[in-house]
Amino acid sequence: MSGQANFPTGLDDDTSLYEVVDSTTALIAAHHNNIKAGVIAIERKLGIDQTSSPTSIDYRLGSPTNSHRHDGASGQGQAINPSTILVPSGGQPSGLTLADHLVDANLHTKRIVVPWYYQGSIPSGASLGAPFSFGKTMQVESVSARLRRAPSGATTALDINIGATSLWQASQGFRPIFPVGTIGWANASPNLITYPSGALVAIDADVVGTNEPGSDLSIFFVFKE
Repeated sequence: MSGQANFPTGLDDDTSLYEVVDSTTALIAAHHNNIKAGVIAIERKLGIDQTSSPTSIDYRLGSPTNSHRHDGASGQGQAINPSTILVPSGGQPSGLTLADHLVDANLHTKRIVVPWYYQGSIPSGASLGAPFSFGKTMQVESVSARLRRAPSGATTALDINIGATSLWQASQGFRPIFPVGTIGWANASPNLITYPSGALVAIDADVVGTNEPGSDLSIFFVFKE
């Protein structure tokens, strides 16, 4: 006669394993067999050494090729989504996820902030200041810009080139554009993301405000190695 146990699909209790009290005189097979079934279920779930049973704990923890991988496979729980798991900030920028930490390496990647300035009114159709360059290859992460005096009469639009190529080669509408009365601009998604070692960086004024072109320009580049 076989016993019955709820484990491993459910937990057993005093009913399924037949709790008995002192001085019980009646003994039926189920009193023993259900306990036996529960013990067997536990052994099967734990697994023998080097078992090939994929649902056993021994297999999931000890198999060199098929152990628990948090991939959402049957019997192995819900898959982990690195993009939804927040990691403790520990003084780092808040809101970072496991994906940020593992893929983008936000906690460890060295970032270099490079400021660039142009003093005075912005001349139309001219290159501003002298081009500059760096002696290493880096990734362009973001660019922001600010004017001390906003343009008036018309929009002021700039472009930033690495060599002969605009950072916004595929979407010129995202380049540094200052509508009338605007002094701030930022864009974190340039089309050209790799800065080659030694390439010249140049800032051009495409068009400027007709009454006031805008003046005293500051640009901040964020590179990561």
